[in-house]
Amino acid sequence: MHKLSDIFKNLSFWLLLFLVVFIPLYPKIPLFSVQNTFAAIRLEDLVIAFSLVVWSLYILFSRQVKKFVTLPVNQIVGVFLLIGILSSFSGIFLTHTALPHLAVLHFLRRVELVPVLCFSIFIIQHKRQLLIVLWTLFITSVLVNVYALGQAYLHWPVIATTNSEFAKGQILYLSPGARVSSTFAGHYDLPVFLVMVMSIFIALFFYFKNTALKLLTGLGCLFCFIILVMNAARLSFAALVVGIIILLVLLKKRMLIALLLLVVVLGAAYPSQLRDRLVSTIMVNFRSAGDTYNPKNNLQEQRSKLNIPTLPISKDLVNATKFSTPSGGVAPDVVPGEPTDPTQLGVYRSGAIRLNYEWPLAIRAFMKNPFLGTGYSSLGLATDNDFLRSLGETGVLGSLAFFFLITRIVRDFWKGYQDKDQFTKILSAGMLIMVFCFVTNGLVIDVFEASKIATLFWLISGTYLGYLYQRK
Repeated sequence: MHKLSDIFKNLSFWLLLFLVVFIPLYPKIPLFSVQNTFAAIRLEDLVIAFSLVVWSLYILFSRQVKKFVTLPVNQIVGVFLLIGILSSFSGIFLTHTALPHLAVLHFLRRVELVPVLCFSIFIIQHKRQLLIVLWTLFITSVLVNVYALGQAYLHWPVIATTNSEFAKGQILYLSPGARVSSTFAGHYDLPVFLVMVMSIFIALFFYFKNTALKLLTGLGCLFCFIILVMNAARLSFAALVVGIIILLVLLKKRMLIALLLLVVVLGAAYPSQLRDRLVSTIMVNFRSAGDTYNPKNNLQEQRSKLNIPTLPISKDLVNATKFSTPSGGVAPDVVPGEPTDPTQLGVYRSGAIRLNYEWPLAIRAFMKNPFLGTGYSSLGLATDNDFLRSLGETGVLGSLAFFFLITRIVRDFWKGYQDKDQFTKILSAGMLIMVFCFVTNGLVIDVFEASKIATLFWLISGTYLGYLYQRK
């Protein structure tokens, strides 16, 4: 038993390192599709499943089953999954709002992702192992950024899952001006990953005394920041800025806040899609400014209803006063009342689909069954708000379990921040910021259902919790 325990312990650590590299770098290429769904089984699903089996055997042979079961975080995860089962049963057989095969698939996705937190806690045995994991993550982020530059300037391929056809594994290439996604399946996943990495290594920048390490982490974070600006994700950018300000306050580096704001202003003012999208957000969502499309004749009005190109190519022929647009063009497929500028149109539709369809749908599902929701998969592929999605699919009970899980993690990280050891204190502050940024992105993106970044979030959180628990 002791020999088997050592074998599985070492194998578990190497599997953890492998996941830190494999999940961000390996594109979401489907192995085979699940019949009658848009879902597909990918290599990462098999690797995660294999890792969970090996970790389970390690816990079994090392006689830590009792410790595993009695750990508060694991108990909360167990309650969360149990409520998910009840909610799915209710959605299938009581409210008839979820199809059995889809509900099972969505539940299994949670079984695949969330338990990574539980098992990774038991892998880290000392500080050296934690540092190996973190530096592996750092090197992986550099490779992710290099690939993003390759997509933008060297015509490297893209594997996306932004619609059902792309998700079949089609090899795509970025069109001029398109937002980079690197090895991630969508342009929203990449910035969340970058913000996670920066939260950790900006904190470690203040811990390292060695000049070479400071320079290395500083350049790495700057590289991530450049790719973040190229990606043009507004909320990730804003979450990072607020998160770093909080980090500087926690680390008593308030004098650096002015320098941070200068860097942020320069990054936001630099001619890029990020600047255009930020300007469009202010114009469309807060000032209701910008030109909107008004049909010139009955033919254009009828074409608008068919969702086909409605505007002439020449900007001078648009029935609107000439104006200067952030992107310098005119969107050809708008309907009456929508902005004619492509960037403003994207911002407008991004908010409209949430406010007018996805979020009301989640609220109606919650009202239908406030305690258990309408079951996994009942809200479709996306809600673009993880907390409304949780309320709609699992009701108050599932949302409370999810809330307690996040607050338990935050509580343990906060205890680490109060530690007298400087490494633990500073890194705990960075981990708190990572959780803050991740949860903030969850307000407009289903980050906890996005397999790549959700797995990494639970994996990194569990790894650091394991280090904190070992210190006790």
